[in-house]
Amino acid sequence: MLKRLSFVLFTLLFTVSILYACKIDNVLVKSPSMNKNIPTLIISPNNTKVKCNVIYLLHGYGGNEKSWITIHPKLKDVSDKYNIIFVCPNGQNNWYVDSPIDSSSKYETFIWQELVNYVDKNYKTIATKNSRAITGFSMGGYGALWISLKHPDIFGASGSTSGALDIICSN
Repeated sequence: MLKRLSFVLFTLLFTVSILYACKIDNVLVKSPSMNKNIPTLIISPNNTKVKCNVIYLLHGYGGNEKSWITIHPKLKDVSDKYNIIFVCPNGQNNWYVDSPIDSSSKYETFIWQELVNYVDKNYKTIATKNSRAITGFSMGGYGALWISLKHPDIFGASGSTSGALDIICSN
């Protein structure tokens, strides 16, 4: 009887943990400005009843869309606990800027326009600047500050960890 009760309890707890576990999507987001698909990791809470804030996490030089989940595996727990969607695009090694030389390298446009639109369309987000943040480390920190300063109507908060700060914004 004790074994059966233990089994039922274990099964119930396991089922509940699955029901409330976050969702991790590996998606390819189409970038019309660069005419290619960009690998992106999106961590979202399993609670589909509430709209969520979104934090865009930009990786450092040499990283990829999986860098943040590798560095901070508890992002899944944070997503579930606080109903936050984390979006981790692959910025390759392009500093998240639109290249003035190479017209096929438009990572700034991809992030602030194409990726934000994709996430707002495909996930249950609060689609306002006050519910959207962007941050990153190293190259990603530079990109996060650059993009947020150039597009303050899109991101309500930004941050940088060990990012370069020699930023000159001109339109």
